[in-house]
Amino acid sequence: MRQVRRKTVDPFVRKYLLKAKEEGIRLSWNRFEKMLPQDGFGRLGLTCFDCLQGPCRLNPFSREEERTICGRTREELVFKGLCRFLDNSEFKLNQEDLVQAMENNTGLLGLARGQIEKMKTACASRQVSGITRQIGLGVLKQDYINLCLEEVSPVVMKMVQTLTQDLSEEAISRGAKGFNVVIAGDIAPAFPFASVSNTGGVEFAVLTGLLDLYVVGPNGLGLGKNVVTHYHTIYAEADYGASKIKVKDWLLQAAIAYTKRDKNKILPSEEINEVELIGLDNEQIKTNLENGEIKGICILGGGTNLKVTQDALVCEAVTSIALKDVLCLSYGNTAVTLGKYGYLRGSSPRDSVLVGKGRFPQVECVGGEIDVVKLIDLVESIGSQKIVALFPEPTTARDIIAALTLAGAGVKVLTAINLPLEGSENMTEEIGKLITYCTPSDYVNQSLALLEL
Repeated sequence: MRQVRRKTVDPFVRKYLLKAKEEGIRLSWNRFEKMLPQDGFGRLGLTCFDCLQGPCRLNPFSREEERTICGRTREELVFKGLCRFLDNSEFKLNQEDLVQAMENNTGLLGLARGQIEKMKTACASRQVSGITRQIGLGVLKQDYINLCLEEVSPVVMKMVQTLTQDLSEEAISRGAKGFNVVIAGDIAPAFPFASVSNTGGVEFAVLTGLLDLYVVGPNGLGLGKNVVTHYHTIYAEADYGASKIKVKDWLLQAAIAYTKRDKNKILPSEEINEVELIGLDNEQIKTNLENGEIKGICILGGGTNLKVTQDALVCEAVTSIALKDVLCLSYGNTAVTLGKYGYLRGSSPRDSVLVGKGRFPQVECVGGEIDVVKLIDLVESIGSQKIVALFPEPTTARDIIAALTLAGAGVKVLTAINLPLEGSENMTEEIGKLITYCTPSDYVNQSLALLEL
């Protein structure tokens, strides 16, 4: 198989890449490479699967193909496709949102703002200051039943927290010391759960041989599915209506799975760090900007995307920007990524190809994915003049919702992943005014240019 590019810059996972190869396991990178070249019409947003008369596609180079079978134009195809994508979040769009966006010409920005308002309501008054969380593959414990939750609802997380306490005797009867709950792709301020990996690294958690239950919510990528069939790990999908009885059954299955671990496949990790979360004092930050104590603010967000080398761009940007007296703020999945390398305040820097020997950059973490609303409040409070937002690897609807809303508030947003909208001149122009795309090779230089450093 041809390797397209270096998979990740994380030296701690090299042994798991080798392990997967030796065991004949195809990881997400292998599957991505097998998909190349990707469908060109889909990448431009010019495909439609909404009825059984299709699927339709419109040729961007031919004016003879102006409409689909049912009469949709290029503009409609791209807009509806992106709306469908934005709907893949925990806060669903309703028909009224879509109608208003089309009638009032507010487009995707209006839809994104509506989603953010729902998020603000969901996490109103949540305090995170002083909370500490561990990050890294090393949070998986050999003598505990390890459960990994990815993109599950707070209701399910609360069920798991309660049931792991209620079933502690069951764990002990199976030879374990108890249950150990971790999450993937996020920071959990409201629950005492460590973060095992970002969304792109959950396959490595399974490859440790220590993961007994892997639960994915409705909007989770679930990359670990590529590996669970080769291990003892129980896989489950938790929709928004998951019952306590069902969740309890998963935990009981995990307890049994713990007894079936293959000792020859266990490969624990030493990767572990700790992060201390902060609250934002908007007025103090504004004062520090005015006094010149900080030269600007850099918001770091987004997912982990196979189209670029995992973690590279965000880490390279941080090492270049944070040392120039720029306040760097992260949240959710990106915070987990940076925490692995010791970039977050409260964590210990580790030597790698990305880390120099002198002064070390530090990034503040404001909380989980939903806490991006605090960063939006910061922008609305102090203005956007000296603020940039870097989303080098956007992957999910929530990433784009956050990027669009920050851009709509005046923040300069930079990404290295193209959105499927180039089939529409109008949509390309609209989004191009909000989010700037540049090639991965030029990403760090462009980031510095936006900050005028």
